[in-house]
Amino acid sequence: MSHRTALRRGRTVAAAGLIAAAAFGLTACNGTGGSTAAPAASAAADDGSGSSTGSGSSTGSGSSTGSGGATGDSGRPGTPSAHAGDGAAAAPAGDGAGRGGDQVARCTTDGLQAGWGSEGGGVPDMKSDQQQTVAVWLKNISGSPCRISGFPGVQIKGTDGTTWDLRRSEKAPQPKVLKPNAHTSFTFSLLTSTRGDDRKVEPGQVLITPPNEKKHFLLQWPYGGAILDQSGATHPGTFVNPVNVP
Repeated sequence: MSHRTALRRGRTVAAAGLIAAAAFGLTACNGTGGSTAAPAASAAADDGSGSSTGSGSSTGSGSSTGSGGATGDSGRPGTPSAHAGDGAAAAPAGDGAGRGGDQVARCTTDGLQAGWGSEGGGVPDMKSDQQQTVAVWLKNISGSPCRISGFPGVQIKGTDGTTWDLRRSEKAPQPKVLKPNAHTSFTFSLLTSTRGDDRKVEPGQVLITPPNEKKHFLLQWPYGGAILDQSGATHPGTFVNPVNVP
């Protein structure tokens, strides 16, 4: 074989190698080589902003009983509470956490009871100009263990008929299994309105939707006062935290 023939063949092989490498690189970029990352898990079809795209918008059909914990005193499970209710759509409720413990059924609104307060308190001072914390407890009355995790839906219904679906905090949900008659709680933070010229909402009732549920609890607001209306704010000072998270 002549030197010129060998050189030509060497160039042909090198060119073929470059074409093959380019084709392989194009396949990886297009994701056809199986190297694409899995999409991030969604929080019950909700972006965490508290918008109504979640699966927890409420169209519940149950009947409402109880006063909704209107005493707001001891903050312990066992104070006046509410069962599943019907009425207007409640705030969205989403899971936002892993599905650990799938062998245990999810806690449902029909199998829960709700009321104001918690073992740690959670009674707001509506005359303060500082951010306040409100606690709501959820008790398993189903007779069987159930798992609960994620953000509850909270909708404030003003005495003037306005509604406000609270946005969610950035806290991470934590799953928990509730034994029969056991309870958990969640909190929502609020900014009170103490000035006469504030744009405000005077709460009359609060709709509570457990995570991943559509039925809700209708609780009477027991604390009086008014909340500074930040319903249109991007980062309002009134927001809801996940269940099981202090």
